Amino acid sequence: MVYDILVVGSGSAGLATGLAAGRRGLDVMLFEKESIGGELVNRHTIENFPGIPGTTGPVLRSTIIEQLEEDTVPITLATVEEIHDEEPFRLVTDSGEYHGRTVVIAGGGRPRKLDVPGAEEYDGRGIFYCAKCDGPLYAEEIVAVSGSDEWALADALYLTKYASKVIVIEEGDRLIAGGSLRERVDAHPDIGTKTGTEIRAVEGDDLLQRLTLVDADGNERSERVGGLYVQQGIEPRGTSLAGKMVTTTDCGAIVVDQALETDRDGLFAAGDIRQHSSRTIPAAIGDGITACQSAVRRLEANE
Repeated sequence: MVYDILVVGSGSAGLATGLAAGRRGLDVMLFEKESIGGELVNRHTIENFPGIPGTTGPVLRSTIIEQLEEDTVPITLATVEEIHDEEPFRLVTDSGEYHGRTVVIAGGGRPRKLDVPGAEEYDGRGIFYCAKCDGPLYAEEIVAVSGSDEWALADALYLTKYASKVIVIEEGDRLIAGGSLRERVDAHPDIGTKTGTEIRAVEGDDLLQRLTLVDADGNERSERVGGLYVQQGIEPRGTSLAGKMVTTTDCGAIVVDQALETDRDGLFAAGDIRQHSSRTIPAAIGDGITACQSAVRRLEANE
């Protein structure tokens, strides 16, 4: 069988692509190697979704999956290993090969790792990258948060449910997130902020115990913590699947045009994996719809 659209990834962008394609009556298949919904399953609060205040990632994920089931859009749990530049495209997975007239890569991203001495040693032993998954493990501990974008501050507020104190650490001279989140963080009695501060090293015994911090004036100090949550953005994943068919940026994001099409006709990229992504769930969903519409135009042009 040759599908109209093959979608690699089932995060916000991938699910939206599949839903838009299913509602058009197209033959579409989604592929996911880990957990359906991607980062949605880890988002305890989504505050930047217009018209849906205070929803959660798991709730949004469940709603979209129900809609996909209504439109009988299949999701295959398999790892896509290669995308071959053929007519039609050939996807090689660990469960077989699939063919599609167009392909949308929506692999999302993975958290950017902390790159300081000791970070690798204490990964999973005090340093963590998922507040919802690991936050409860740090009950009554002092937890530092590295980063201050919207996700970081929302997660800092979430971590106050468990931690005795949360310290937000930002290298820049001010917190990055929007005003309302900054105001809530500033007003919270259990959250402190340190701007103009860099984490230079992490130390401890079997578990993380201390951070070495350096302020804008070069003064160094040690901060005792029980955990360090890192939210310093994400790195695109899955860009290597397309090989030489696409151009990528220095940070690994796939370069696309306004239609989200790559250098290769019929091959699209949507969500956090593409260049200039705003890395928000509403934007990723919009990308999925745009990618589907662009794929449809490509299909019609080739008929």
